[in-house]
Amino acid sequence: MKLTILGLPLGNHLDISHRAIEVIKNAKLVICEDTRVFNRLHSKLQQEGFLDAPFSGEYLVINDFNEKTKIDHALIRLEQLGEGILVSDAGLPTISDPGFVLINAVIDKQGELDIIPGPTAAMTALAISGFSADKVMFLGFLPKKTSKKHKTLSLLTPLIGQGITLILYQSPYRLSQTIKQLLEYFPPNTPAVVVRELTKPHQEIIRDSLANLSNLKPKGEITLLLRL
Repeated sequence: MKLTILGLPLGNHLDISHRAIEVIKNAKLVICEDTRVFNRLHSKLQQEGFLDAPFSGEYLVINDFNEKTKIDHALIRLEQLGEGILVSDAGLPTISDPGFVLINAVIDKQGELDIIPGPTAAMTALAISGFSADKVMFLGFLPKKTSKKHKTLSLLTPLIGQGITLILYQSPYRLSQTIKQLLEYFPPNTPAVVVRELTKPHQEIIRDSLANLSNLKPKGEITLLLRL
């Protein structure tokens, strides 16, 4: 049994690696968050001539809502087929995306793991932000529940002035509210960068103080960086 963790482009399908294309060509089983998203990418790659034909293998959908209940079935299919690939809708699986539980289940079964690396929004945003990467803390998505969010943020206040770059993901609908909550713990002049729609046609990088970004209401995929 072999599971290959496959990194996919963040938004521009032409960023895909040659190794990733070869793995997709030969895949018997694709474990993904959403078959529609993977099929769109596959179709674009086929139109560009990177792939010869539509995907003819098997799909298994594993997402944040069903990951734990689907593990046994995923292991059975991996054992029956011999191998499969794990992908996210974009970027690298397990980085604020499903896959962690499945990967550990494969390890427990002494299965083989491989990885075809790809981009992550966090590291790509960090590279373009202009902030130092010497000391970085990645939080992923903050808790949705207000009490848990405040508990997390309260633990970060000792980091102020330590020269740490803080990276987190947020939905565009919650960004303004989250920034206002951050301002309860961090100075209003904290340098901040909002990175939107990385590698897509409407990519945008907004640099300002945390306070000046508090009423921002952008659309699309958001990465927020703070320089503490």
